[in-house]
Amino acid sequence: MNNTRWLRLALPLLLVFILVITISYIDPQTFRKNVDLASGNYMIETLVDHKSNMLRGPVYFEYSEQQNNPVETRIFKLHFVNPLIAEGPGFGFMIPLPGTEERIEAGTYSVDREHRGIMNNSETVFGYADMGGNTSALYFSDSGSISILTSAPTEILGKIDMVLDDGSGGSIRVIGDFKAQQLPPGIGK
Repeated sequence: MNNTRWLRLALPLLLVFILVITISYIDPQTFRKNVDLASGNYMIETLVDHKSNMLRGPVYFEYSEQQNNPVETRIFKLHFVNPLIAEGPGFGFMIPLPGTEERIEAGTYSVDREHRGIMNNSETVFGYADMGGNTSALYFSDSGSISILTSAPTEILGKIDMVLDDGSGGSIRVIGDFKAQQLPPGIGK
């Protein structure tokens, strides 16, 4: 009888102890959700030469037509503004839309390793980065993907995990979340 009373008291204490230990080992980044971002903003981590940097700033999207091909192609564009530099475009990504789609659909869009670094009529993500500052290197998409989680006329919610390289051995990895707003008329044109 004393054993069952002791077991009734010890079991809840043991469960609380296990719960506290488990929570202490969970990485807070696990719970970071892009839905916590304010509309029109991004939060990304850049990794350059094994150095990590967190960037936050505005992000916009737009649609345009690519007309230099025999078939007109609709293009989805993402513009990540680099808040650390006043000059230079920051990061940009373009995704050709299949067929006559008016807007981008939810899904994962990847860099085609065969066509990376060039923008043509293939279904590949083309990306670039202009880091500005004391480096003149331009980076172009090498591998990775952009995941569109939700797509609405005025807001696109997604994740990015992309590697860009400068053609001479340097690379930058871009990982993070975004909640892009539609590019206001007259900006970036």
